[in-house]
Amino acid sequence: MNINNNTNNQKKLTFIEAARQTQIVECAIDSIASLGFAQASLAQIAKRAGISTGVISYHFKNKETLIRHVIEKVYTSGDSYMRPLIQSATSARDMLSVYLESNIAFMSTHKTYMLALLEIWSGIRPEKGKESFVFNLQEAAIYDLVQILQFGQKNGEFRTFSPRVMAITIRQAIDALPPQIMTNPELDLDAYAKELITLFQLATDKKVTL
Repeated sequence: MNINNNTNNQKKLTFIEAARQTQIVECAIDSIASLGFAQASLAQIAKRAGISTGVISYHFKNKETLIRHVIEKVYTSGDSYMRPLIQSATSARDMLSVYLESNIAFMSTHKTYMLALLEIWSGIRPEKGKESFVFNLQEAAIYDLVQILQFGQKNGEFRTFSPRVMAITIRQAIDALPPQIMTNPELDLDAYAKELITLFQLATDKKVTL
């Protein structure tokens, strides 16, 4: 995911300030996941962090700014986990498999992050005429997938198809998983990942004629 970090303060944070911001963001994630987006007020987040709401206001202009940091935290954490694994693959076919597998592995080990993100998606309402921060991050994820798919087409691994349509379809299949994880704790995520890998390897395979 190519993420532009537009939410950071312009000034360079001290170690203490950075640590405090990280603590607040993590407490916001926990609060949203456990209480829901609407109920996770600054007061509730401050209580969980053991600080005053004034401390939150010092670091974040308002709740909207804090939520942007929360969303960015989830996406950048996933990116940091996935990117080295994907870059270690040498073929587009392997990159696609690792992309799917690492996405699901991250979701499996960061369920609180996923629940918080689901709550935000369902509760946030972007202002009319204002660029959607979430949309931009989702577009960045699609862009990365398009690069993998185009690479596979150029080197002859993948058949001819619309890389963007395929990338959106892959993302939709992945993004449908968090609600399933929350409602079905017994879901076999390894089997889920293997099934998606098989599905999209067949969908992109040059040997498949449609």
